[in-house]
Amino acid sequence: MESINMLEELTARWNVLGARDPKDLAPAIAQIHRGVQFVSMVGKHYLEHQADDSHTNMEWLADQRLLAGRWISGEKGRFRLAVAPSTLELAFLDEHSNASSGFQLDGRTKDEVLEWVRKGLQEQGLDQNALKMDLHYDVPVHETDEGAPFRLFDQSVFDEATRVRENAERVLHIFRRRFDTASELRVWPHHFDSGSYIPVSFDEAGSAIKSFSIGYAIPDGTVDEPYFYVTTWSAKSDNEYVDLPQLSSGEWLLSPFQGAILRLSEIESAAHAESQARMVFSFLESAIEASLSILSP
Repeated sequence: MESINMLEELTARWNVLGARDPKDLAPAIAQIHRGVQFVSMVGKHYLEHQADDSHTNMEWLADQRLLAGRWISGEKGRFRLAVAPSTLELAFLDEHSNASSGFQLDGRTKDEVLEWVRKGLQEQGLDQNALKMDLHYDVPVHETDEGAPFRLFDQSVFDEATRVRENAERVLHIFRRRFDTASELRVWPHHFDSGSYIPVSFDEAGSAIKSFSIGYAIPDGTVDEPYFYVTTWSAKSDNEYVDLPQLSSGEWLLSPFQGAILRLSEIESAAHAESQARMVFSFLESAIEASLSILSP
């Protein structure tokens, strides 16, 4: 009954996907990926550093359709920087999540955007010169790195990329709520994935020794289109992917990534919201069940 209710919850709010070919989304996602780096670097330089780098990650604000960074304390109160992926716009949000100012990235260079962010930080009473775009992780080389302006080149592509992310956040939130040990669902600036880490076994000191992760990933070196994933980890590396059960949809990958994936193109082979939502829901259910079996003694 619980699964039925969760599926109904998901279906009622699912965005029908398929307005654009999945492989058409990569250029828009790359633009958005570059835009969120400003949010990440604000977290890096104005928040206490965390060992897992979580001070640089973001959350999806469903009501506003924004990717927002962590809260920062300024002279005017708490604030954070956010990106609207559908419009390629940056905004400073006050402690009530109201946008105090906004800035359209389209047609602007990285240096122009950086100048605007620094001005906003100064208005919050912070040292604007502390902000640097010194990424401590590698991201694919992009034209904006060399001075080309950001480009909102096709609104329909940015809208579709946003709908995919929105659906992902909805379904992943449903599944992470099933596990008391699940981490926050966060968007990470390095790989630009939405993910939750879920420990399932601990040693005597309380440290995790087995876990699985659920998430949504953008096109990368593993898959050339957006996809959902479920993968496992074991401190003893005894999470062997052998005699794998058949998934309800999707497929198993063994190299270079080990886990279950569901490609966006397969989701879009279903024409309606209910069938798309059901496919993703069933994939996550079957992949998580299989992953827990892989991790069992």
